[in-house]
Amino acid sequence: MMDDKWMLRSIAIFGIILLLSGCSASREIIPSPSHLNSPLPTTAALVTTIPAPVAVTPILPAPMALPKQELYTVVVNDVPAKELLFSLARDSEINIDVHPGVTGKITMNAVDQTLTQILHRITEQLPIRYQVAGNFIAISPDTPFFREYKIDYINMERKSKSTVSVATRIATVGGGISSGGGGGGGSGSRSGNVSKTTVESESKNAFWETLFDNLESLLKQTDIENNKNKGSSRKTENTDGKKSGRIIANPLSGIITVYANQRQQKQVQIFLDKVMANIQRQVLIEATIVEIELSDRYQAGVDWNIVSAKGDNALSLISDMNGGNLETTPAFLLGLTRTTSDTKIGAAISMLETFGNVKVLSSPKIIALNNQAALLKVVDEKVYFEILLEEKIDQVTNLTTRTFSSEINTVPVGLIMSVTPQVNENGNVLMNIRPTITRITGFAVDPTPRLQNANFDNLVPEIQVREMETLLQVADGHTVVLGGLMQDKEDRKTRGIPLLSGIPFIGSLFSYRDDKTIKTELVIFLKPTVMQAHSDADMTVGHFTSDAF
Repeated sequence: MMDDKWMLRSIAIFGIILLLSGCSASREIIPSPSHLNSPLPTTAALVTTIPAPVAVTPILPAPMALPKQELYTVVVNDVPAKELLFSLARDSEINIDVHPGVTGKITMNAVDQTLTQILHRITEQLPIRYQVAGNFIAISPDTPFFREYKIDYINMERKSKSTVSVATRIATVGGGISSGGGGGGGSGSRSGNVSKTTVESESKNAFWETLFDNLESLLKQTDIENNKNKGSSRKTENTDGKKSGRIIANPLSGIITVYANQRQQKQVQIFLDKVMANIQRQVLIEATIVEIELSDRYQAGVDWNIVSAKGDNALSLISDMNGGNLETTPAFLLGLTRTTSDTKIGAAISMLETFGNVKVLSSPKIIALNNQAALLKVVDEKVYFEILLEEKIDQVTNLTTRTFSSEINTVPVGLIMSVTPQVNENGNVLMNIRPTITRITGFAVDPTPRLQNANFDNLVPEIQVREMETLLQVADGHTVVLGGLMQDKEDRKTRGIPLLSGIPFIGSLFSYRDDKTIKTELVIFLKPTVMQAHSDADMTVGHFTSDAF
């Protein structure tokens, strides 16, 4: 008993000692003298005193001073070329080799010109060429030599043909319509009436063949001029470029090798530079096709003078809209002045809502090379069948056997747009464009099965076609509007009291017909943008990914 009390007292005393030791003050830690004692900066100081990133400035080498070219003055009259060349080499302290075939005399007045300029003027008078290699000049006659030219163009020949034809044939009873020189479709006292209009556009792009012929003609012409300068009328063996092998073209590798003298090589280089600069121009053509359901107030169509004058829409009519201008062409120019970066041609389309309900049918964008036909086709191929019936009569049993067969035909329904642009040096775009919009308006019953007592109907789709084919010129960035395609559309609806209008025989007492004619106008906006540099690729992506048009 006494042992237990002693144990409890010992535990209590030990706990009190622990509590008293916890309440005692802690000893201050003295930092080492070598410790960093700089004060911590405040939050504001941390934000405002962040140093700028260190930019390592590259050390550019000192520009090397180019040696000053010596200037010479040469005044000679009918001096042999060799004597003049050796005199120039002696005065300029340059080594020179003159080919024995170098002949002719020089007349020149050159004051304070470099040696290269004087040599160039000598080659303009005599058929010679020179090569400079350090402190050495070689002079030789201007004889033909091979030179290769790199032509970056696809090895392909393209042909395109577009035909727009409208024919009206009205045949009368007892008469027929004959065409061509073969025969007629019948004879009678009265003839039919034929009215036909056809517009055909055809283009052919055989780049490599055309380039070969152009270079051949160029060499032939320069050969003739060289012979005249030499006072010779005879035809050399190299006059025919194709037979002599002076032009070697490899379209697969894009290399043309020309065998000609120095003067002809210069003409070839100038010609190829101009050709490649023109054919590599590209045009981004943006089109927006809009259908407007005209309101009762504007049954005559869209008045574009109202569109251009309404509000600050940055639009202006460039072509004359008065009098006979609309009688000669359905197109006019719509200028767009971008006052702000957010100004879009879509504002002009929004303005069309003044004249009725506006529906955008399509908004295609296509890129075409210079003088290259491009085709955009977004259609649904609708299928219909042509039923063929073949009857065979058995001579023994006198029974008729009918055999039916069908042929699948398709008709495109949607948008087809072909365009061929041409860009001149001023940035104006000459375009041959043909947009075509088709849709199904209904179905007609083929009478052939019924005439043959068949128990089925063959439905043939009725297609509505709206298209334009025109040749026009537009400035870069301007918008041309093709309008005036108007038509009447019948809208027939039956309205009535639900349930009661569906009762047989008496349902018509609780319903009525709501038939109305809707006049629509089709408007096409076209905007060409010339892309002259390869850096315009970023701009092209921006056009395709935005609704800026």
